[in-house]
Amino acid sequence: MSKYSILDFNHIAIIQTAFLGDVTLSLYLAQTIRNCHQTVNITFVTTPIGSSVASTCQAIDNIITYDKYGLQKGLDGIKRISNLLRERNIDCIISPHRSFRTSMLTILSKPTFSVGFNRNALSFLYSKRIKYYKHYHEIDRNLSLLMAFKDKSLIPKEDIKIDLDIHPADKTYVENKLNFYNIKENDSLIAFAPGSIWNTKRWSDEHFIDIVIKFNNYNFKTVLVGSKDDFDLCKKIADNSGGINLAGEMTIPQVIHLLSKTKLLITNDSAPTHLAGLVNCPTLTIYGPTSPIFGFYPKGQFDKSVELKNLKCKPCSIHGNKECPIKTHSCMKDLKPDFVFENAIEILKNTNVL
Repeated sequence: MSKYSILDFNHIAIIQTAFLGDVTLSLYLAQTIRNCHQTVNITFVTTPIGSSVASTCQAIDNIITYDKYGLQKGLDGIKRISNLLRERNIDCIISPHRSFRTSMLTILSKPTFSVGFNRNALSFLYSKRIKYYKHYHEIDRNLSLLMAFKDKSLIPKEDIKIDLDIHPADKTYVENKLNFYNIKENDSLIAFAPGSIWNTKRWSDEHFIDIVIKFNNYNFKTVLVGSKDDFDLCKKIADNSGGINLAGEMTIPQVIHLLSKTKLLITNDSAPTHLAGLVNCPTLTIYGPTSPIFGFYPKGQFDKSVELKNLKCKPCSIHGNKECPIKTHSCMKDLKPDFVFENAIEILKNTNVL
């Protein structure tokens, strides 16, 4: 057992510089630390895009933006960020991210106590290593790092609510955008997130077009969300379905606020799943090459996951690939809109929308 209580530390840093979804799920760790240690200073080290979601979490006091592929790439960048952490007198570092870069950053920062998973790169250099359970939900996996402290009952038994702080200007922007498209407060709004960094994780454009049309026929209001990189994809779907393309028109905090007004999000296995979780937006996540078994599934009371479970080739990767390894992409092509629509309708009935 550790000799340290979490209350022994004045300044704790959490390092998570992976994808946006991973960063979002790490906010629950920050919130849990804040709930049990009200006076601690919490610094969150993350990427430029990660900073945008971290900025909405009231539990976090300071954000250090680490541009690991840009201005702060390489060893010089690691040294710069670690120097910054030392200057701020960080006495404890908790690292859910398992990369070599993050481990180097942790070690060079020289905290009194450091915590990581036993599968972190250079894990032997951490003060305390916690077993990485592959099939835990990522929120629970991250919270298991708190077992490194001697305190009992740090890990809550109930679901954690993130204390969010969305700037009033962001809320106003969303309201104005919805008003522009004649979407009223009492309209039933369905959001779709068809993008993904990984091509194989994308349900087909044609399938998204089909299901958006189905919802429009039910007199729902339908919007497509995503980054600027998703604009062309969302435009194609919107132009052929009657949906509204909002891709590239909103920041991450604005998307979170939009989702708080949404009756249902239908998305690939990507970051919007977890953004929706911050505001308890009912979510239907579509899995192709990946699987919920890896722990990145929507966790809300009414959330659902859909996938084809009878494929021998699935899952082929925890993140997906640029191309299908066997050139069929059956996991997405054969996942039909009618099946996804039926599951979506079930969520809407369970939430008393229908």
